[in-house]
Amino acid sequence: MKIGFIGCGNMGEAFLKGIINSELVELGDLYVCDKLKGEEIAQKYNINWYEKEVTIVEECDIIFLAVKPNVYFDVINKIKDSVNSSKIIVTMAPGITLESVLDAIDNRNSKIVRTMPNLPLMVQEGCIAYAFNENVENNEKEFFKELFEKIGVAIETKEELFDAVIGASGSSPAFMFMFIEALADAAVYEGLPRSDAYKLVGQTLIGCGKLFLESGKHPGELKDSVCSPGGTTIVGVRYLEEAGFRGAVIRAVTKTIKKSKEMSKDSNSN
Repeated sequence: MKIGFIGCGNMGEAFLKGIINSELVELGDLYVCDKLKGEEIAQKYNINWYEKEVTIVEECDIIFLAVKPNVYFDVINKIKDSVNSSKIIVTMAPGITLESVLDAIDNRNSKIVRTMPNLPLMVQEGCIAYAFNENVENNEKEFFKELFEKIGVAIETKEELFDAVIGASGSSPAFMFMFIEALADAAVYEGLPRSDAYKLVGQTLIGCGKLFLESGKHPGELKDSVCSPGGTTIVGVRYLEEAGFRGAVIRAVTKTIKKSKEMSKDSNSN
């Protein structure tokens, strides 16, 4: 099974690194084509490199389209004549629907897998939501299920829920990093060295996520367990509530989801 990447930016490289770490695919069966850093990526991970997108399609069984959403259909137009019914196209961009890719390839028998990975895949701590079109066979679905579960928390979901997934896990790492930066900035303001602040804050977020997932407790209950009556934490919690912290987060995510829906509508009209 040969797997190729057309484009390999941050998200594509995160997926590629996750696949390599899974050890389900030999390095010799991995290929990349990226005009800006394809050769660099190939040397970094000891995989194969091609200059032309169409060569990736001709040589590989599974093709990950890891380019920006605004050039997706330009790339598909370049490769569509080489996409036969045995090839599997994997997308990983917001707003690019299964139907829009199928229409662009202009082959109703094409096999398409839509995914929404997130950046923490680079350290095998990410999430992947995925959906198949009707042409993907059961044994192929099982392969992807095993692959995705090897490289992150994987959830097969209905395609109509992808916009919500993008808000919850696809875009949210950016929000998490902003939160890390803000917490660290506050500590630095009070005199803590930045390296120590980042280490403490980063580990705290890792620990909170693990505690939440493993304890099975409601996040509100865990929050309450830190808030002693009349203590320091409840003062901070009160200020966050007064500042509209929850509302700001919810609005940010719903705005992200709205943008994803707009992009999906645009892609279906192409």
